[in-house]
Amino acid sequence: MKLFEYEAKTIMGSVGIPVPKGQVIKIAEEIFNLKLNYPVVIKCQVQTGGRGKAGGVKFVNNIDEAYEVSKKLLGLEINGIKTSSLLIEPKTDIEKEIYIAITLDRNKKSHILLGSSEGGVEIESSSEIKIVPISGNYNPYHGRKLAKLMGLDQVKLAMVSDIINKLYYLYENHDLELAEINPLVFTKDGKILALDGKMTVNDDALDRQPLFEGWTVNHLTDLSERELRAKLAGLNLVELKGKIGIICNGAGLTMATMDLVKNYGGEPANFLDVGGGADEGRVKRALKLVADNPNVKLILVNILGGITACDEVAKALKTFARENPDRSLVVRLLGNNQTQANEIMKGTGIKSIDDLNLAVKEAVALGSKN
Repeated sequence: MKLFEYEAKTIMGSVGIPVPKGQVIKIAEEIFNLKLNYPVVIKCQVQTGGRGKAGGVKFVNNIDEAYEVSKKLLGLEINGIKTSSLLIEPKTDIEKEIYIAITLDRNKKSHILLGSSEGGVEIESSSEIKIVPISGNYNPYHGRKLAKLMGLDQVKLAMVSDIINKLYYLYENHDLELAEINPLVFTKDGKILALDGKMTVNDDALDRQPLFEGWTVNHLTDLSERELRAKLAGLNLVELKGKIGIICNGAGLTMATMDLVKNYGGEPANFLDVGGGADEGRVKRALKLVADNPNVKLILVNILGGITACDEVAKALKTFARENPDRSLVVRLLGNNQTQANEIMKGTGIKSIDDLNLAVKEAVALGSKN
C-alpha cells in the first residue's frame, strides 16, 4: 500500500523528522479558510511519479493565485490517476538537496540504505547513489556510514545520520517496503527539512499494523474498478486487453496458462489467482469479477487441486453455468477430489478437459468464435 505524501510526512514528523507545516484540501474553496503565509507550494497528492513534469507542483504568491491553481490541479490526471487532494506548504529557501531511502534488495537478501549528495527528479536511477547494506541488526553506525559516503561531515553528517536512524525505525516498525525522502534539504537558515516523502507498506503486514487499519480502500487509486473490487475481496486480479478470461490457483500456474493462451494465438483478458485453498464462495466471486468484463468472451479455468479441493471449484462452476447460460467455460481440474468434481459438472455444458494444451487450444478456438 502506497501512502500519500502528506501521510508519509505525518508519520515522519511523529518521530522527530523535520517536515514543513502542511495543510490538505479536497475542494478549492477551502483555500479561503486557511491561514497561509505566502508564497506557498501546492502539490497534487497522487500515488505515482512524474508529478512535477506533469504540472502537479505549483508555486503561488497570493490567495487569488492559490484558488485558481487549486481549481486546475484538483482533478488533474497524472499517469492516469486523478488528483483528489492537494498538499499546501510554505515555500522553502533551499541551500542544498540530498536524497535518502531505505528498501529491500532481494538480490542481496538484505535491507539497504541509499543516499546521494544530490536530490531531485529521477535521482533513484543515478550512478551516484551510495549503498549501505544492513547485515544483521541495524545500528546508528549504518546511518553515519551512509552520510559519510555521501560526502557530508561535521554538523551536516550528524543531522543526516540522525534522520536516517529515525527513518529506519519507521521502516522497521511499520513493515515498510520503501521509505524515501527526496529531497531532504538544507535550508539557507541552517535547518534541515524533508520536503517530500514516499512510503510503501507491505500488504502482507497490514493485519499487524493497527495504524493502517481501514486505510486500504482509499489507497488503491491506481486500480480499475474491477481490480479494486477484487483487492477488497482478497483476490489478485490484473486486467489486460484480451478476450479470454483466466482463473487459476497459484501465480506461477496463472502465468504459465496465460503464456499458453498467447502461444496458441489467444489474448488473455486478465490475470486472476484465486490462491490456495479457495472454496466455493471465493471461486464464485472470481467468476463474477472476470465475467463482468465486457471484453471477456470465454473463461478458461485451470485448477490443480492440492489444498484447493476440485469439488469446491466445481460447485461454483455449476452455479455460474446455470446462472450464465450465455457464457462459455473451458475447465481443467486435476487433483484433490477430481472425481467428485466431474460428477458435479455432468450435464452443465461445461467443457472439462484434463490435458492443459488441449484445454487451451479449445479455449482459444471458442474465444475466436464468440
